[in-house]
Amino acid sequence: MKHDKKVLVLSILTAAAMTVTSPLQVMAENPEFAHDEATWARLRDNVMEYDELQMLVEEYNPTYMNNQVSYKDSRTKDDAETVRQDLKDAADDMTSQAEDMRDTADSLLDLANSLQNMSKEQADAVLKQAGINSVNSLMSSYNAMYLGAAMMDNSAMKQNISADSQYDDDESRKLKYQKTQNGLIMSVQTMFASYNQMKSSLDVIQKNIEIMEAVQRSTETRASLGMATQMDILTAKKNEQSIQSTYTQTRTSLDSVKHSLCLATGWQFNADPDIREVPGADMNRIAAMNPDADKQTALQNNYDLNYNKKILKNMTEGSTDKKNMERTIKNLEETVAASMVNLYNDILQKKTAFELAEAALATETTAMNAMERKYQLGMASQLDYLQEQAAFLGKQIDRQTAEISLFQAMEQYDWALKGMLSTGN
Repeated sequence: MKHDKKVLVLSILTAAAMTVTSPLQVMAENPEFAHDEATWARLRDNVMEYDELQMLVEEYNPTYMNNQVSYKDSRTKDDAETVRQDLKDAADDMTSQAEDMRDTADSLLDLANSLQNMSKEQADAVLKQAGINSVNSLMSSYNAMYLGAAMMDNSAMKQNISADSQYDDDESRKLKYQKTQNGLIMSVQTMFASYNQMKSSLDVIQKNIEIMEAVQRSTETRASLGMATQMDILTAKKNEQSIQSTYTQTRTSLDSVKHSLCLATGWQFNADPDIREVPGADMNRIAAMNPDADKQTALQNNYDLNYNKKILKNMTEGSTDKKNMERTIKNLEETVAASMVNLYNDILQKKTAFELAEAALATETTAMNAMERKYQLGMASQLDYLQEQAAFLGKQIDRQTAEISLFQAMEQYDWALKGMLSTGN
């Protein structure tokens, strides 16, 4: 069965039909020849694999596409000084409008004062000619005009303040845009890993349900023989219900993650793609890492650093803002350098944890094989067998979880090399 990503894309296009720029224009950036036929076939089948996620987000993610549209609509070749001047010009226009509103208000007040020297008939005639119903309406217009002028002045002041601290230009906005888009890809990759880990935990919970059911049956049998009390039966039943509740809650959470993952990668909300496992951790990646050289690469590519360095160039020499930014950049450089060391050490720690999980699984495999033989020979009860199965499955999940954690640590390290190291900015 194939999922129909085209249906989702068409629905997005239809929903956005009334906007200035439609997603169709965004998708034109990735035409049919953007990928070869085999790649398009993979992206359009009903299988979701980790190595497809970046392309799926780039081709089908609604937020990613909307960001493309917004970025293209806002692109300008103006430098920061031109942008600042445009903002100041707009502020001057607002100040002029405020002056015009005050002039109009003064004219209304002059009219109100002149009416005091007229007879009622003359005043009514003047008001009628001016299109005003009464003196009260005249004074209301006066008050509204003066209030509007004050608000316009306030907006102009804020605009001027904003202009003074405006250092963005097209290059800096591009850096922010690229960081945002990469962040979407990273979040989907994390979601994919979370789904796999949560799915594995369901298997353990399911096995524990079998154990609790077996315990309940055993307790009822023992109670019939006078070897267990009614309270023992109630306790066993309560334990079974508790694990059932845990299963239901975990299942609900898993479905929620699945729906989010589908929407983020082009499937419909209620689709049921074949979501594959996270790739195994390749130890060769660790061997190829060079912390000292990688630190320099991360510093060179870091989006936050490059953004701030670009902003720094647009600041006035000797200004407080520039001095503060210079300190910020220095702190960021220290943060990135230290974080790369921490990321590398985290990989080594997770590698050790994975190796320990593998060793524990090997030991538990021996125990499971022994239990298989004992159970087949009638030397172990079903409950004993189920408990050993649960222990064995638990060690399998521990190994899988450790491997996924190691893989994610490697991915985070690689993203840091590409500039996506989080610095809190």
